[in-house]
Amino acid sequence: MTGPVRAPTLADVASAAGVSLSTASHAFSGTKPVSTATRERVLAAAASLGWTGPNPLARNLRRGRSGVVGIAVGQLSTAFRDPAALAMLDAVSEELDAAGLGLLLMPDDEQVGVPLDAVIYDICGRETWGAYDELVARDVPLVVVEGPAWPGATHIDIDHRTGAAALARHLHDLGHRRVATLTLEASHPQREREAGLREVFTDVDVIGPSASDVATAQEAVGLWWDAGHAATAVVCQSDVQAAGVVVEARRRGLDVPGDVSIAGFDGVDLPWLDVELTTVVQPLGEKGRAAARAVLARIDGEHTEDVVLPVHLRVGGSTGPAPTP
Repeated sequence: MTGPVRAPTLADVASAAGVSLSTASHAFSGTKPVSTATRERVLAAAASLGWTGPNPLARNLRRGRSGVVGIAVGQLSTAFRDPAALAMLDAVSEELDAAGLGLLLMPDDEQVGVPLDAVIYDICGRETWGAYDELVARDVPLVVVEGPAWPGATHIDIDHRTGAAALARHLHDLGHRRVATLTLEASHPQREREAGLREVFTDVDVIGPSASDVATAQEAVGLWWDAGHAATAVVCQSDVQAAGVVVEARRRGLDVPGDVSIAGFDGVDLPWLDVELTTVVQPLGEKGRAAARAVLARIDGEHTEDVVLPVHLRVGGSTGPAPTP
């Protein structure tokens, strides 16, 4: 009766390749130069023995790291329905994966009970976060995306105000004077976008707040219309919101943009909507990559600068000249 077969080790690989243990280790890790011939010999020996490489968890633990970056995304179900959130998450994931790090999606709650190398917070995060003080106390690198300027964090943002002001000027040039905005929950992005609108429309009417969700936006603007309010243009704080307003306008027999112009924010693709939205396009992929690069730098102890990315207006078929009285 034979006992269990022992799994091969790096020492076995080094012996089979005829090199020292340290040389075999460098051949896999790349931490020191190894000749191409030696590296190929080590890899061939590993393949013949069935050894797949160093254990990344063990390596990270030796370095005092977990190999995992957390990202707080509020309600997980909402994040997976929001195309803007998904685009950013994809970019973050690609950068971290290339660096050999895992990504842990976390709800926006008060505790972070798992070991993490860094945390990214949030996609249009709240004004406060109970876990922030805990993370600072644990000296966990923190990157805040479109959130408040918390001390000790690196901030990745977009130029909300400039984008909203450009959209407002577009509507003003089309003759609109009665403009409403469907807002998000109180947050840094919401305040900046509303301020940009008010550079042109000082008396903009406020609807909401509403989540970035078609049904919720449809309900919010419907209640506003039912209360007797009116505007020739409705500016939404996400394209998903804007889609909900288009749906509700048409349900009420309103023409878009003949009776009411509707605009969004984000620049995402909504192929199911039969009108191209006028929107402020933000660089969602670059925002995610910037957040991931900041995290990697902070993990390595490097100094990082805050980043503000530019946006631009894209005119679609959902806005047109203000209707004549």
